[in-house]
This record gives sequence, C-alpha cells and structure tokens, in this order.
Amino acid sequence: MIVSIHQPSYFPWLGMLDKIRKSDIFMVMDEVQLSDNAYQHRNLFLTADGKTKFLTIPFAKKDYLKRPFRELEIASPNWRSKHLNFIWNSYRKHAYANEIMPRVEGFYAADYHLLADAVLASMRLSFDLFGIATQVVFQSAMKYDRSLRRGDLVLALVRASGATCYLSGTGAQSYLDESAFRGDLTMRYNFFHHPVYSQKGGSSFKEGLACLDALFNVGVEGARALIDGTAR
Repeated sequence: MIVSIHQPSYFPWLGMLDKIRKSDIFMVMDEVQLSDNAYQHRNLFLTADGKTKFLTIPFAKKDYLKRPFRELEIASPNWRSKHLNFIWNSYRKHAYANEIMPRVEGFYAADYHLLADAVLASMRLSFDLFGIATQVVFQSAMKYDRSLRRGDLVLALVRASGATCYLSGTGAQSYLDESAFRGDLTMRYNFFHHPVYSQKGGSSFKEGLACLDALFNVGVEGARALIDGTAR
C-alpha cells in the first residue's frame, strides 16, 4: 500500500495531483504551521494577458506561527468574490469555461470559516475533476510522537498510516534518510515531468500553475490525460 504525505494546497498544481493519484492513501499534514511563502493558502494563476498572479486566501495572523494549520481562521470572506471575479475575467473565454466555471462558482459560493476548510474543499473539487479516488487521511488523526521533525516525522507518519511504501516528492531528497526505509517499509521518489498543454494567453508556456489552468484550457478529459500519461 502506497502513501504520500503533503501539506494541503489551494487548487494543487499538476505534480502534486500526479503524486496523489499514484497513492492508495494521501495524508494531509494539517498539524504543521503555515508558511507565508508556501502554497498552502495560495497558488499561481494566469491573467487574461498571460501573466502569472498569486491568488491568496487571507488568514488571521495573530499567533499563527504558534498554531497548526487546521486551526487558522480566514480573515475576511471578501476573498471569495475577489478570486471568483479574477478567474471569471481571466478564464471565461477559454475553450472549456462552460464546463469548468459552474463547478468553480459552486466552490466560491460556499462559506468557509477556517482556512483548512477552504483549502481542503479546493482539493476535493480538484480530485473530483481529475478523477482521483485516493483515500484521504489526516495527520491530526494519527498516533505518533509529535516531538519528531522533518525526516523522522515523515517516517513516523508513514508507519502510522499502515502503508508499506512511501511515495515522496523529489524535494525531500535533501533531508530524508532513505536507509531508514527498510524491511517491510520501502520508499521511492515521484519524478514528475510537467506536461505542456495548449495554454491560452501569453507568448510561452507557464508551468507549475494551479490545476484550474489546465482544466479551463483542455477540459476534464484532457486534464485527466495530462497526469495519467495519455496526453498527446
């Protein structure tokens, strides 16, 4: 049984979805602290003229570095209309806007009090659109030594999940002790090669964007093909 572990992400990029799709279990790290420079509460989109722009969900910053991600509150509900207006203005003329926009509007119509609720709802919508049926579990529900950090923490979470194989992103190569995965527990890296798809706007292809970009450009069927290796 394969497990992957990652912090939650606002409309995840294709590489993260690819790793989750290849896993039997995906563990959401909801007890970690939020990093302003990470993609937990924000992601990159394209403007109508092909420039990259971050959409960020505002959160209450009082003592946020002392609190786990799952407890952080959203600072203001106004972000939903701002994000939806941006997406409408940027993507309404794309080939698959009629297919994708109603689902996106449904996401922004909901009310979210906690940051985790909004981010996880964006992930569930992404999983649904990309046909990902991986079981989702939460770090906060696991029994493990909460004093552990980095590689030791990952190893403990893998064991707590009951999986036999850990599928890691390549960014963890700098701190994971691969020799710790032995006996009945193995690990491997997910080497993701970003697919190039027909992208409206801009003079050159922009990779690493929120997955909505692919959906608006190539539709549900085309987007699923991008991460299952059947895209031409």
